[in-house]
Amino acid sequence: MLPGNGKMLNVLHVVPSMSPSWGGPAIVASELTSELVRRGVKCEIVTAHGHRVGTGQVPAPDVPVTSYATELPARFWTGYSREMTRFMRDRTGKFDLIHVHEIWHYPAFAAFYAARTHKLPYVVTIHGELSDWGLRQKALKKRLYRFCELDRRLNGAGSLHAITSTEKEQLLRLGYKAPVLVAPNGINPSIFGTLPSPAGFLQRFPALKGKRVVLFLGRLHLKKGLDILARSFSMIAHRFDDAMLLVAGPDKFGTRENMESILRSKGLLDRAVFTGLLTGADKLAAMSCADLFILPSHSDVLGIAVMEAMAARLPVIITTGCEFPEVSEREAGLVVEADDAAVAAAISRLLADENLRKRMGRQGNKLVNERYTWQATADTMVDLYKGLVP
Repeated sequence: MLPGNGKMLNVLHVVPSMSPSWGGPAIVASELTSELVRRGVKCEIVTAHGHRVGTGQVPAPDVPVTSYATELPARFWTGYSREMTRFMRDRTGKFDLIHVHEIWHYPAFAAFYAARTHKLPYVVTIHGELSDWGLRQKALKKRLYRFCELDRRLNGAGSLHAITSTEKEQLLRLGYKAPVLVAPNGINPSIFGTLPSPAGFLQRFPALKGKRVVLFLGRLHLKKGLDILARSFSMIAHRFDDAMLLVAGPDKFGTRENMESILRSKGLLDRAVFTGLLTGADKLAAMSCADLFILPSHSDVLGIAVMEAMAARLPVIITTGCEFPEVSEREAGLVVEADDAAVAAAISRLLADENLRKRMGRQGNKLVNERYTWQATADTMVDLYKGLVP
C-alpha cells in the first residue's frame, strides 16, 4: 500500500519477544506483519531473546526479524539490550512508522524514544496490559512508570490499538487522549479446518486414550487462572471418572507446580497431563484429542488460543475477563465468572452433553470464519497507517 507521496509504507514492529513461549503478542506480530506484506506494506520486526523473554522464534513469513540478546539489566527491565538501543537510535529513521506491541518492557521504551528522536508517528497495541486486573499486579511500579514516562508516550501516539471495545472504554476511563482504534485479533482458520489424527499424540500420552479431555492451551501464567482450573476440575472429577485434564504450554513462574500441588492434595494428579509447549502439528493433535477447551483467565483480551479452539470446532469455556462476549451470544461456548464453582459447573455441563458440545463447536467455527481473520484486521491497519504517514 502507498501513502500519499507514492512511496511504499515501511513499518517497524517492535515486540518484546518472538519466542513461542511468549504467547499471543508474538503470534499477533507474526501473523499481522505477514498479512500486511501481502498488501504491499514493507514490514520488519525487532525483538529480544534471552533472560525472561525466551528463545526460538514464531515464524513470520516474508518479514525480516532482528532479535537482540538481552543483557544483565534485563533482570530488572525485561528485554533490555544495548544493541537494540543502538539499532533504535541509528536505524529507525529509514521507517515511516513504528508499531509498538505491549507497553511495560524495555523494547517499547526504546521504540518510544526512537519515534521521538526521528519524529516518526507510532501506533501502540496495548494487548490487554492496562486492564484492571493487570494494573493491580505490581501496582506501585506501574503507577510510578505511568506517571513518570508511559502516559506521555501513550498520549503522544498517532493511535492506540485496542483489541475490543471494552479495552477502548478502559483506555478512555484511564484518561488517554490519543485516538483509539478498535480492531480484533485474528487467526488463519484454514489451519484448523482439518485436524490431524490424534493417534501419534495418544501414543506419547497414553493416559488420554478413551477419555473425555478438557484442554487448556497457553502460557502457564498466574493471570490465566490455572489455580481456578485445578480446583474446579477437582470439584467435578469424581462425577466424570473418565475425564482428563490436558495442560499444554510453557511454565511461567512455577504455575505448573502450584497446579500439581492442588491436584495432588485432592488425589487427582494422575488425572492431569502436562505436555509443555506445543506448536505446529503437535498443537493441532492436542486439539483433535480434546472434547472442550477452557481458559479461566483473570484478564485475557480476545485470546488467540480461544479463537484457534473455536476454529477447530471445540466448544469453549472462558471467563468474563477474556472480554469475548460473542462466545455466549453466538452459543459457541460458556462465559462464566472467574470463580471455582462457576467454572466447575460449566465443565460439568459440557462434559455431560455431547450434542451441546458439537453444536457449540459448529457455532464457534462459524463465528471465527465470519469475524476474526487476519485479512480484515490487516485492511483496517493499512488504513490507519496511511492516515498517519504524510
